[in-house]
Amino acid sequence: MKKILFVTLGHLSSGEFTIAFEFCKGLPKEEFDICFLTSSKGAKYLEENKIKHVVLEQSINGSDTDDKIRNRKITDKLMKDFRPDYVIASDVYTLWYSYTWTGLNMEVFKTYGVPFGSFDSYEFNSTNFVQDYYGGYKATIPDYINQCDFVIRYCPINKVQKADKRVKFTYLYNQKLTITKEERMNFNRIFKPKGEKVIFIANSNWETLNVNRLPALTNLLYWIPRIIINYILQLDEKINIIHVGPKSWGNIEINENIKYHHFKFLKPDEFNTFLSGSDIFLTTNIISSTLAKSVYATVPAVVLQNDKLVNFTRLSEQLKKMPSWYQEMANDVKIAYPFRLFPFGWYSFLKKLLDNNEYADTFLQTSIFQINKTINILRSYLYDKYAYTQLQHKQSLYVDKIIQLPSPKEVVESLGDL
Repeated sequence: MKKILFVTLGHLSSGEFTIAFEFCKGLPKEEFDICFLTSSKGAKYLEENKIKHVVLEQSINGSDTDDKIRNRKITDKLMKDFRPDYVIASDVYTLWYSYTWTGLNMEVFKTYGVPFGSFDSYEFNSTNFVQDYYGGYKATIPDYINQCDFVIRYCPINKVQKADKRVKFTYLYNQKLTITKEERMNFNRIFKPKGEKVIFIANSNWETLNVNRLPALTNLLYWIPRIIINYILQLDEKINIIHVGPKSWGNIEINENIKYHHFKFLKPDEFNTFLSGSDIFLTTNIISSTLAKSVYATVPAVVLQNDKLVNFTRLSEQLKKMPSWYQEMANDVKIAYPFRLFPFGWYSFLKKLLDNNEYADTFLQTSIFQINKTINILRSYLYDKYAYTQLQHKQSLYVDKIIQLPSPKEVVESLGDL
């Protein structure tokens, strides 16, 4: 029986747990013994799914040095007792970021003499290892991905292409996301009692944080949900909004056409049902795992981006033609920087990943500051049946293609050839 240790030490997002968990689902229990080394954030997720795990913790009042010493001892014991055949980080850069309190990084795991690999979330090898952040700040990250013994690229978001033999391709989910007729009827009874359209929105806690403490970002963080709500209002149609996220948008003014439903958290099955029953998914995060799910569920998605530096102070004449709320936003925000992943930025960093990527054809992209284009896209994919079904067809063909990739079991079995 092969033993695999997954390392998931992120604390900002549940994305890495989703990636590792979905991979685990493709590993038969009778053939693979699985254990997770995780943070306290990941523990609950793993407990709910009855997956063996060991937790590393960051103390509230203790020093980082004490945390590192304690967590290194816990890891030493785990490696001695569990004796994994492979260690897989999800991903090696999250492991690197967490070093400040775990004392663990790739170099530490290599000392154990066990083959070490990582999920490759963004085709790192095609980048220059420079991440551009909102506001123009750039950070160089180490070339850890090429130092791994093996790399696993999952699709979406990666594209399938020729690669070194140590790079393995697999799918994120192994089948299309569907709901039963009864589930759809129940969903429609609650959210579409009079045939309303439903827009699904999901965001994580990190998407509400000004992690770099950038003054230019503070006001835009305030305005992003208001921009989205105002675009929906301008459709002038009866719409239900399902919003899953840590902070409610309930204080934003709406009218009688709009019903807003906020959920801090939904269980995975309920989340999938709500997403699958909706008419459109809206996001400002092009690497969102929910975006991938929407494609698997053939739910048209609209990704709100910003592709250039926008200096509103130089657009006074154009702003006079805009709605009052837009003028107020422009006056508050003043300047907006490019982003594909709000509020991080990563506009240039993700370019190579998305170039010539079939996945990018399975959803719509629009500039969040272009009123007419954004509203036209929303209207088309909510009310134009032909446009809607054409996009669904693209999504279906893409999913049919990637689920033919090697399974997680086949990926692990192929590691013996390295």
